[in-house]
This record gives sequence, C-alpha cells and structure tokens, in this order.
Amino acid sequence: MWTVLAAAGCAFSVAPTSSEDNELTVELNAYPARISVEDSTATGEVWATVRMGDSPVKDNTIVKFATTAGTITSESQTIDGLAVAILTSPGDNHPRQAEIVAQAITVRDSIDVDFIIDVQADF
Repeated sequence: MWTVLAAAGCAFSVAPTSSEDNELTVELNAYPARISVEDSTATGEVWATVRMGDSPVKDNTIVKFATTAGTITSESQTIDGLAVAILTSPGDNHPRQAEIVAQAITVRDSIDVDFIIDVQADF
C-alpha cells in the first residue's frame, strides 16, 4: 500500500513503514498436552504468550480463553507478556480432544489438548 500526498500541486509517494514491529501475536502452549478424563480434579495449564512485534505486550492485557471440553479460566491478565489459564478435566470418562482458543485484543490462537483414559499396566 502506498500513500500519495499532494502539497501545493506537487505529488510524492511515501513507502509504507514495516508493520512487523507492531504486529500483535498470540502463541499457546499446554502443559501437559494430555489430561486424564477420569478425574474431574485433573488440571493442566494453558500459557498464552502475547507479543507486539519482538516485545511482550504491556502488563494487564486481558486474554480471554474458551474450550470445547472441560472448563477453563475465562480470562487472565498478562505479566511480561504471559497469561495463564487452568484447564480442568470434565471427569466423565469420555476421551476426546478439546480445542482451546485464546484471544488478546483482536488476535486469536488455538491449541488441542487430549482428554485421555489413563491405562496402567498391572505387573
């Protein structure tokens, strides 16, 4: 995109500045990536790293979370660009994959977490 400016009958163009330094990003990670579906108290953490270009966003930026299975902290605030939510198992013995979505300002990311049945071998 080019901007054309006209001044006193003379036109000149200005190349756009790089928007990469101002690009908002959200990156999700889940710890662990698999949670027992048998235990309704089993939890994991979902970390949202929010950056503006190469720098963390300002502290107290709100990140909203949602999940397709189990429950999750509905919102968290960033500290040094990191917001953490707690994902809790549905505890219903129905293994499935949950999609977790997080949104900061207008940018979203998603990650999948597996709710599994723990299989322990008898020795």
